[in-house]
Amino acid sequence: MQDKQPNSASARVGIDYAIKLSYTAVDKSDRADKRDLIYSLLCFGCMFDEAFAAQPDPVVKKYGCLSAPEPQKMDLYALAHTIVSLEMPADRQKEVRANWYMLFAYVLLSGAPHDEQLYDDLCERLQTPEVFAAVLSSRYSVYIPATAEEAQAQGAPSLLSAWYAPYQRYCCERDEKGVTRETAECKRLLALGKFDDVLLRCERLLAAFPDDEQIALTDIAARVSLSGATDSKSRTALLKDTLSLIDDYADISDNVYFTYFRGLTLLGLMDTVGARNAFTACLQQDASFESAALMLKGMDAYEK
Repeated sequence: MQDKQPNSASARVGIDYAIKLSYTAVDKSDRADKRDLIYSLLCFGCMFDEAFAAQPDPVVKKYGCLSAPEPQKMDLYALAHTIVSLEMPADRQKEVRANWYMLFAYVLLSGAPHDEQLYDDLCERLQTPEVFAAVLSSRYSVYIPATAEEAQAQGAPSLLSAWYAPYQRYCCERDEKGVTRETAECKRLLALGKFDDVLLRCERLLAAFPDDEQIALTDIAARVSLSGATDSKSRTALLKDTLSLIDDYADISDNVYFTYFRGLTLLGLMDTVGARNAFTACLQQDASFESAALMLKGMDAYEK
């Protein structure tokens, strides 16, 4: 079995899930070499965390992978190709392939011998819009650099940068409203109330695309929403930081939503005069801006 290799904590995120997902896929397959495949997955996991062997999964125990005779270990490229090629229900296959798209980055970083033929076939199977959509909706996708420049700054080898590039282009494609796919995913999570996830994604995106107003507005919306669930001291700090961010964008944008969120943020800071001025400014900019009108109406009713 390969000795554990030193890796960052972020490099281990999602590996446990992907490998356990693969254990199940192999177990349910009709392959004759299940024991070897599960052992190979176990060895790959042990490169990142000794717990894969110290606290083995029930599937590992089922096939006696830690007992003599020692199973045959498969090369990492061949292992990845075999797992993503398994016959399984479409939804499960999409999930397995999405996780292996992310996991294969660690294969490339492991120094495994490069097999051009298997690599090209993996590209064909994993670099598809369907797989990319599943990757984007995964909570583990935040560990993929948002741009090629970010990947290079992190010291990614050329082969890994090439692996990421099609997904990065997919995420940056815009709809008819000019919203990128990744920003649209943030908006979807915002609607579901997953504010911490939105903030994590948006902060990463803003570092790469600081001029994208849609990302900034989604980030601000998540911040304002989160402020209601924190203690008084944390809420004040978060809202002050949010106000500073809003003002940065308000100086260069005429988007009325920056003014609206300024009003909400000031209201959270108990600055009712400033909040009222912001909501009034929204209506001066757009007389049909209903959300600002409703906020002013609510403030009027509260103050009576």
